[in-house]
Amino acid sequence: MKIFSLSKFFLNICIDFFISFCEISENYIYRTQQSLRTFRRILKTIMDEDNELVQGLVRQRVIDDIDPDQPIIVEDVNMDDEIYSSAEEVDWTSSNSSDSDDSMRGAMLPLRSLQGLAQYNTSRPKKMYTFQPYRLTKRYFRNRNAMGGYPLARSGHRVIASESNLYSLGGYNPRTANSARRRGRCLLFQELWAYNFAANKWSLVLDARTTSGMPTELASNALTIYKNVLISHGGTGFPFGEYCSNDCYFYSTGQKSIVTKLQVTGDLPLAQYGPAIVIHNDYLYTIGGTTGFDYSCDIYRLHLIKRVWENVYISRPEMRDDPEGRYRHEVVYDGKHIYVLGGGTSQLVYDLERIPAFNLKTNRWEYYDTLPDPTLVNNTDPRSGYPKPRKCFACVQHTLSNGDVEAFISGGLQGDSRTYFADIWKINITTKQWYLIRTARLPRPIYFHSAANSGNGCMYIFGGIECGEKDMRRRNDLYKMWMTIPKLSEMCWDAITYYNEDLDVYNREILLDAGIPDRFVNRVPLRIRKKPRSEINETRLDSSFENLPKRQRSRTQ
Repeated sequence: MKIFSLSKFFLNICIDFFISFCEISENYIYRTQQSLRTFRRILKTIMDEDNELVQGLVRQRVIDDIDPDQPIIVEDVNMDDEIYSSAEEVDWTSSNSSDSDDSMRGAMLPLRSLQGLAQYNTSRPKKMYTFQPYRLTKRYFRNRNAMGGYPLARSGHRVIASESNLYSLGGYNPRTANSARRRGRCLLFQELWAYNFAANKWSLVLDARTTSGMPTELASNALTIYKNVLISHGGTGFPFGEYCSNDCYFYSTGQKSIVTKLQVTGDLPLAQYGPAIVIHNDYLYTIGGTTGFDYSCDIYRLHLIKRVWENVYISRPEMRDDPEGRYRHEVVYDGKHIYVLGGGTSQLVYDLERIPAFNLKTNRWEYYDTLPDPTLVNNTDPRSGYPKPRKCFACVQHTLSNGDVEAFISGGLQGDSRTYFADIWKINITTKQWYLIRTARLPRPIYFHSAANSGNGCMYIFGGIECGEKDMRRRNDLYKMWMTIPKLSEMCWDAITYYNEDLDVYNREILLDAGIPDRFVNRVPLRIRKKPRSEINETRLDSSFENLPKRQRSRTQ
């Protein structure tokens, strides 16, 4: 049987990944024999619950034709993440195609051309892919983008993620601010960037120079995603605290990207920066923030359909047991409570041992005592086993298969403005247990950065102010860490994108015919061009690409 090479390559990744996965540790999965017979039995179980990807991979490969005692290992590919070599010459064109446009070389490639892709990727040296949860890895994107094709170093920005992209809004850098001042522009970054996970590329979605209506208060605002639309709230312009915002903006990131300021009514919150927001039952809740002088922990909510603000709770810590006012805190949401982690004022920070939580049913504050990491408890220090109090840190959350909600915090700043953090901690909101992540740590202490969960249990950390031994500087580094063990299909997709960073040069039909499920193809920013009719008549394409319906054409997130 003539077997299509790229699907074979995909299955090789799947099999080899599973073998590697079984070696992670006893804490994650029982060790199993590294034989194909064992894999077949496990594969059947996987197919029952996650069969779209696996069936696509198995579809063009007959497992019974393979020696079951011979393990299938993907060739060790490598591309040093820092240096993306593009010097190698590869024939990307079909033997029947006369298309020589390099920039669109994958737009209408027949399936057999993907054999070259598999051979190309397995011929270059790259470290063997291994799935490692709780390991921080740097994403090297600069050589995957043209000059100026990625965001500059910044702090005070906010990020949020969909399944396909990480979005970064706003931020500040004094070096670019000086240039903007000379040109009479906003001193903050009036732009929205999107980083595509599959292609390892950034793209500029919205920019004040080409898009009208971009806000100017784009430092320390809050950002979330609601029904595939990005929503920002609050923030400050520069100088910080001199003028703030209580507006909400919608950002559409489809084929026609636009920004819209919401026209709202009702009892609006104060114009503040450094708040935190949560979506609950079509309401946007905003918690805390500062005007630059006063700090609050008040709660307001906006009905996103009716677009009406209402006051939910005004904190009065001097009169009752309400949390103190704060900014640059983070919140975790479990469907019933909004938990407030850390934060502070210009002179102090709040601890992470006793956490205030707002009950969404009773509209009252409650407090929960957390448990320290049992491996770090020191009888002589009652605060051992807990993360240090902090503000200006990053936090993401995800839900485990058993329904428990976990939150991961990273970096941050202490109240003395001289103590910075590079550690990563996890808290199980259900059990209130803290754990220090020993296998992952930021390269250097950092604060005013931002992080997001891509929805499959993978955390991305971007930007911030990095604290070195001699200086402090803003960064645009991007880090990735798996917070859990996701479905096998997600891990296989992670391996496929690790070995193939050029998936975006192919059109949608090629990737679907290669066995990649629709939900993963939708994550790739595919490029497509229409060929002239004369060229199509002269070029005999594979029958599987003839008369394609319009709905199968590529689309981007």
